[in-house]
Amino acid sequence: MKRILTSTGPVVARLLAAVAAVAGMLALMSLPNALHPALDSLSHFRMHLAALSVLCALPMLFSKRRRQFAVLATAAAALVTAATFGPLWPKDWVGVTAADGRSHRLLQSNMRFDNQEPDRLFDLIAQTRPDILTFQEVSTVWIERLSQLRAQFPYGIICERESRLGGVAILSRYPVAPGSAECVDDGLMAFATLEIEGRQVDVVALHLHWPWPFDQHTQAQWNARDLARLGETALMAGDFNAAPWSNTTRIVAAGGGLTAAGFVGPTWLRAWMPNLLRRIAGLPLDQVLVKGAIVPTHLERGPPVGSDHLPVIMEFALLP
Repeated sequence: MKRILTSTGPVVARLLAAVAAVAGMLALMSLPNALHPALDSLSHFRMHLAALSVLCALPMLFSKRRRQFAVLATAAAALVTAATFGPLWPKDWVGVTAADGRSHRLLQSNMRFDNQEPDRLFDLIAQTRPDILTFQEVSTVWIERLSQLRAQFPYGIICERESRLGGVAILSRYPVAPGSAECVDDGLMAFATLEIEGRQVDVVALHLHWPWPFDQHTQAQWNARDLARLGETALMAGDFNAAPWSNTTRIVAAGGGLTAAGFVGPTWLRAWMPNLLRRIAGLPLDQVLVKGAIVPTHLERGPPVGSDHLPVIMEFALLP
């Protein structure tokens, strides 16, 4: 019994070291995620892997024998974190407001096609009073429910699909330029040009497929070609099923000349898991990208709305 107890420490230490090494190596391998869609899929979990590596390495900081390894593992995680979040760091527009003080609000939400608590979303809309709504998983049931918003959002487009998951939608308080509303990619992407402050602002709602081994990479390439039509001022919001640092997001953003509005944090986790865990350890799949005169002034996650995704709320101004 004494031999078993005394051997436990080294075994645990070796196990922690192995997990830290593997997790750190996988996180580093995901950095060149443009090389193959498989690496891009791995990159979605990059920060989880980096965090796991650090957590396993921390106890070894108190061991002279393994301290050097712990420092290396921590440094690798720091490198991964810097490479991941550096490009997403808020740009010069942080804190900027329009000259006339006018502000506009966008609410983005994957509503979940079979949502059993639709009133939670409607309550959030009533509380936040957005000007533009972008939705995904607009199923047949949701299309019927959204009819109650017509008085508040008389303009926009709803893309219907035969799939039970439904399509996407853009609803707006602002008028839509004639002939600009269009559904593409079998209803998984919608375009509409809104007339805001006497100016034309292109708005896109997007829902990407799952990543490799599914066909997200191919879909993103096709969507990037469609996004080349965007005008000088535009925003795109949606469920990318991809992290902001993924190659998929880079492909889509480059297609439209778009830039991340900022990093909002994790928004997705399996529906049966608690919301607190979703906010801490979920995946940041819901994103907003912008270009031109659009200046984000505030970006946050909203409360749960009965979906496995958290909504995203962005306030923005239009530069002169």
